[in-house]
Amino acid sequence: MSEQQTYFDIFGLKPAFEVDRSALSQRYRELQREFHPDKYASKSSREQMLAMQYATRINEAHTTLRDPVRRAAYLLSLAGVEVSPEQTTADADFLMQQMMLREQLEEVRDAADPAAALDDLADEVGGLFRAEQQVFASAFAGGQLEDAKNSLLKMQFLSKLQRQVEELEEDLLD
Repeated sequence: MSEQQTYFDIFGLKPAFEVDRSALSQRYRELQREFHPDKYASKSSREQMLAMQYATRINEAHTTLRDPVRRAAYLLSLAGVEVSPEQTTADADFLMQQMMLREQLEEVRDAADPAAALDDLADEVGGLFRAEQQVFASAFAGGQLEDAKNSLLKMQFLSKLQRQVEELEEDLLD
């Protein structure tokens, strides 16, 4: 394993947004068994250090490729497109939609049936997130990197909103 290998190379996958998640998981388990630091406990300190570095890189690659937002950002970085964390989308319609969804999130606790309201919101946000992933995949595959970047910015918003919905769900269950 070398530093020049991409995360896709490590897992034997073609660089693309769509990832075979079962192949990713299977290869991850294989690599974990092969490079687990405990397996190198009786080896030289250099071999132990390399095993630790490999295991860390494997974990980092797996975490990135498993997550659609991280995978999209990684693909763009491989294509030379950097997206700063402070960057946001300029799509006014999308931003207005986000404001409305966040208002819905704030109103869930006061709804007649908070669980149903939250389920409806989770379904809506999940659908928007899946749709935006398709937009990204299409734009990236078509070499439309600026469109892919804009789609990533939207996916970041939607992913954060999904986490907030999940956190509210946990609060309501407590």
